[in-house]
Amino acid sequence: MALPDLTTRLSNTDQLLVRSGMEIGRLLAAMCKDGDTVSGNLPPQQLFLSRLLSVEPQKRVLRLAYSDHKPVNSAVLQARSLTLRCNHRGAMFAFAAVTPRHAVHGDAPCIECGLPTAILGMQQRRDKGRVLVPAQAPVQCELRMDMLSFAARVVDVSLDGLGILLTDPAIPVCAGTRLQNARIRHPQTTPFLIDLEVCYVTRVQLPNGQRASRVGCRVLGERAVLESLIRLFVIDLA
Repeated sequence: MALPDLTTRLSNTDQLLVRSGMEIGRLLAAMCKDGDTVSGNLPPQQLFLSRLLSVEPQKRVLRLAYSDHKPVNSAVLQARSLTLRCNHRGAMFAFAAVTPRHAVHGDAPCIECGLPTAILGMQQRRDKGRVLVPAQAPVQCELRMDMLSFAARVVDVSLDGLGILLTDPAIPVCAGTRLQNARIRHPQTTPFLIDLEVCYVTRVQLPNGQRASRVGCRVLGERAVLESLIRLFVIDLA
């Protein structure tokens, strides 16, 4: 059974904090496709009105159209970060556009920013005020393959059950491998077990210079188990 998208999921709660990179990419791409207006406030009492031109999750960037007001555009380019809001399909979303800089999209000038690492979704009919964002905590995974046991870090999970792990590049895991009874551990939850089917494996270099295997996989089993994992990346703030 298909899981609901973020806007459908948000209709059942007050607020969601989305930390899944895959879901962030999908949400921003939908805003771009719909031509939604995004806005941001700048001191002193300046309003930046724009729209998303493109989203590139692999490059970790998004591109915004320049507004019609040049002084506001200049203020955006001088800011280290800009909080943007967007009314999308009946819900309000807020996210940070970091390190805005001049760029070109097609033949037109634009503003390029780093992709946000989190998006806050809010029901428009309810004013909850300021939200205390929970601290990010590592999601660890203990895996077994035949007689071999090894550890991995879960770095992303989408609503449709796709997950991404980071692990030691020496581990001989490949596409098609089924990993049963993987143990998920998170400081704020009771450990639980899931089954994983590996879809792909790529080698990556981490920001600290270390090498790792990036393992794309599908979470198998009951929806309730998948929901337990999704809640670590799509957090209900109600």
